[in-house]
Amino acid sequence: MLDVARDLLLEDGAHAATIEAISKASGAPTGSIYHRFGSRDELVTRLWMRAVRRSQAAFLDAVAVGDPAASAVQAGLSIFDFCRAQPRDARLLVSFRYEDLVRAAPVQGALADELREINRPVEAAVAELARALYGRATRSALDHVLLVVFDLPYGAVRRHLIAGAQPPERLRGDLARALRAAIA
Repeated sequence: MLDVARDLLLEDGAHAATIEAISKASGAPTGSIYHRFGSRDELVTRLWMRAVRRSQAAFLDAVAVGDPAASAVQAGLSIFDFCRAQPRDARLLVSFRYEDLVRAAPVQGALADELREINRPVEAAVAELARALYGRATRSALDHVLLVVFDLPYGAVRRHLIAGAQPPERLRGDLARALRAAIA
């Protein structure tokens, strides 16, 4: 159901993923979808969170490499690798802000708490990387680390993802050189 919803969003826009459209495309009864997710916005929230967690998994492993400069480069490359391995999830993340996808009031309760906390591990890893590289996690140090580990990798792949294409593998070497230069 989540894959179908993602594909509807990517192919036809933010409002295309209705429960009825997801039901029709997936073959799942609408009652089953409502039973599992409660609402369209909960389904989309779960979809968004799944894509975010997938993108974060390798990133968090990469920042634990040891040497701070190598960790920053590996973290940036993990974003590239995620985009190649999960191009539809990556396209979702670069095409839509979460706020563009939900229709009603923000989700409530435990799901809202989970959504609010979803980026905390990455924020902590970026702060730790900034401290390791620059001695402190100042705004300037954090901005530099974010440039290296997110902005450059997503910038390298964004146009490919938006076009519905997988980023070419040959970009990985160019990106690695750019990341090393930016961190130096």
